[in-house]
Formats: sequence, structure tokens, C-alpha cells
Amino acid sequence: MPALASSLIPTALDQLTHTPDPPDPATALRKAADLREHLATVPDPRHRRGTRHTITTILLITAAAVLTGARSFTAIGEWAADLPQHLLATLGARLDRRRGLYHAPGEATLRRVLGLVDGDALDDAIGAWLASQDDAAPAIAVDGKTLRGTCDDTGQGGIHLLAAMTHDSAIVVAQREVDGKTNEITCFQPLLSTLDMAGVVVTADALHTQRAHARHLVEELGADYVLTVKENQPTLFAQLDALPWADIPAHTTENKGHGRVERRTIRVQPAPEDIAFPYTAQVFLVERYVTDTASGKKSAVAVLGVTSLPATRADATEIASHVRKHWRIENKLHYVRDVTYGEDASRVRTRNAPRVMASFRNLAVSVLRLAGHTNIAAALRATAREATRPLTLLGIYP
Repeated sequence: MPALASSLIPTALDQLTHTPDPPDPATALRKAADLREHLATVPDPRHRRGTRHTITTILLITAAAVLTGARSFTAIGEWAADLPQHLLATLGARLDRRRGLYHAPGEATLRRVLGLVDGDALDDAIGAWLASQDDAAPAIAVDGKTLRGTCDDTGQGGIHLLAAMTHDSAIVVAQREVDGKTNEITCFQPLLSTLDMAGVVVTADALHTQRAHARHLVEELGADYVLTVKENQPTLFAQLDALPWADIPAHTTENKGHGRVERRTIRVQPAPEDIAFPYTAQVFLVERYVTDTASGKKSAVAVLGVTSLPATRADATEIASHVRKHWRIENKLHYVRDVTYGEDASRVRTRNAPRVMASFRNLAVSVLRLAGHTNIAAALRATAREATRPLTLLGIYP
């Protein structure tokens, strides 16, 4: 009989090394289509001659690295260089047949290729994959954000992106870059054209309270809208402002937290027959009163709005919920990209790279939301501790 080893530590360490982490239940529930199948639809902007790494591999590596919190091409390249051979193989990295080793793309390759990628094609692929991971979205918020790091010294000329995010799950299902010569209004309809919008409620700020948008949503997409009204629609605003709101019962909610007391009221009534906006079924007035518990300072805001939802489908409580949930896109997406990823301070500024990196940040935040995480910063740190975790979240591994 062979002699026993003098120490059991190597055996124990070997077992620990080969024992995989238990799967995250939320991740297991969400695991569906492989992301690479969607990213394979993104066209390669390079000439075939001399290409060492496929466009799909570069996109997958970037997606996984951003899920670990990587903010720059340097960080992405360093993360990829540290990957073990079996994960590089999983990601489709280039194989050096002479040495039998897989090689990750370096920083220069990542910077050059990601600066050339078609942003619309990438967002369509990411949005389609995310939509396949989530149940049908009953409501979508549309809002824009400027990448401040791309602005000039006067604060002008920066890349501006218009995104669509689901109210409840907070995933980004579409994004479009706003041409510097136009504004968000021209991108609104193309943004939603790639989505199945039947029965979906769309919320947006007053900029998008446009008659053409309302007709497009109802007539062509089979969707509904909940839109706020301001002075950019003077006729409509004056018509709503003149209604006898004081005669309408108010639905009131009150919340306490974050050092303030907030009271919200909403009054809803059927739309006037001569309403100057297509397909309006109901109109509403939201009033918000905030008291700072420390200073006692008070503030009040009133917002008028229109919706195509009839009373049989949405009462005051539901309309108030749509209005309030619309601003989740600021808190759950734009704020996270700014604070957790430092987006506005990013040095990624050339060609299409800023828009592409924003798309991957959308993907990372959305994937972590789907996995049940509420603290994105903590989730990124956890994902970074094990190389397989981001790949598992993206449906790539095992």
C-alpha cells in the first residue's frame, strides 16, 4: 500500500481549486440565448485581410470586461490578457497553432475596432438579446443623455443618446444616437421601430409631446402614451391649464425618506372633445409637494399631461404610477453610468467608441438588473472576482 502524503494541504487546495462556485439562482433563471448569436449580426467594419480577431470575439470580450467594471480600453485589454486559456477559447480568441495558445486582442486592437463599429447595429443586437431575457414590457420610458466627456470646452457638441428603458425591470431595449444637426424628436420614431410595441405604454418628457409621435405610437405601433405637456405646445398647454381642476377629486400618496417628505396628488378627467392632441382619452394634473425634514424648506411642482389610455384601462393610480416610473431611467440608468462608471469623465472620445462603450454599459447595468442586483457598484465588484461570472451572465459559459 502506498505511503500517505505527509501533508493533506495540497490535496485540499486542489479540491478547492476545482470546485466551481454555486450558480446564482437569478442567473440560472435568466440564462437563455447565447449573446454571441446576437453579436454575430454586427457587421465587421474591417477589411478581411490581416484580421486576427473576429468582431464577435472583440465585442464579447468588451461586454464581459465592462460587466466587471472596466471603464477604458486599457482595462478591457488587461482583463482579457489575464483570462485563462479555456475562457479565451470559449470567447473565440485567436489560436496560435504553432504554440498551441490562445491570444486575446490588445488595447490597440480594441481601441481601433470599437471606434469603427456600427453603433445602431450593436444597439439593435444588444436590445434584441435583452428583450429575449425579459418578459413582455408593459411600459417603456424614453429619455436622452449627453456624454459630457465628448463635449468641447464650451460644453457643446457632445454625443447625445436617446434610450428606451423598461419601467419595471429597468433594462435598455433600444438606443439611438442623436445627430448633432437635429434633436431627439427626429430619433423618437426610429428608436422604437425595432421593438414589438403592441400594447406597450410609452412615457416621455414634454419634448416628445408631438402629434406625429402620438399618431405613430397608436396607429402604426399599436402602443399607448402617457406624456407631459409644457409651453412647447402652447395651445394644448393653455387648453389643459384652463380646465376646472379644482372640481376633480385628487388621488394622494405620501412618501418619507432621504431626508424629505413628499406628497403627490393626481387629478384625472376625460379629455375634452375638442382636445388639440390626437388619440387623447384622458388628461391629468400631477402636483408634487416636497418638505425638507432638516430645514423645513418646501417646494411644489405641477405638471399637466395627456394619455391615450381610457379610464377602463388606467385609473388615476395607474397613470400616476406611469408618470413616476418614467424617471427611473434617470436614477437606474443615467445616474449609474455617470457615478458608477464615471461616464462623463471618460477619456474615450474618438469616432464611434464613446457611443459603443455607452452601449456596453447599458448592457452591463441591464444584465445585473435582470440577475436581481439593486446595488450595481457592489455587483460589478462581485462579478470581477471570478472570470467566469460575467460570461455566465451573458449566457456564454459554461
